[in-house]
Amino acid sequence: TCLQQKARYEAYSEPSKEAQSWMAAARLRVHAHQNDQKSRQVCKRTAAAERQNQLTAQLKAAEAGNRARQLKQHYQHLKEQEINLMISCQSNAQRAVRLEQLLPVRERKINHTDCMDQLQRQRVEEILEDEKGLTINRR
Repeated sequence: TCLQQKARYEAYSEPSKEAQSWMAAARLRVHAHQNDQKSRQVCKRTAAAERQNQLTAQLKAAEAGNRARQLKQHYQHLKEQEINLMISCQSNAQRAVRLEQLLPVRERKINHTDCMDQLQRQRVEEILEDEKGLTINRR
């Protein structure tokens, strides 16, 4: 029983200096490990939040670009309607053709291939050069 009494006594007594230093080092390691886990969780949260912010920014940029494109298309459509109305309100075909050449309805790509044959081209040039409208106006 002597050993049992000694163990009971030592259970309530102060540990030795060496044991206290080991216990303090162990406590420091446990706290450091817990802090590392917390900082990893915070880093994961901030990384996820950063990804979310980046995706949100990309989405907003795409939406803004889409709005700008839609406004440009709307403006172009209104411009086309106005030009078509002006062309249709001309007093004769010669003025309508001239106005259509001056105010293209759509911005056309330059087409280097000639879509008219020689006879059609002569007829168009004849109409455009006719100042008095003799080839267009029939009486």
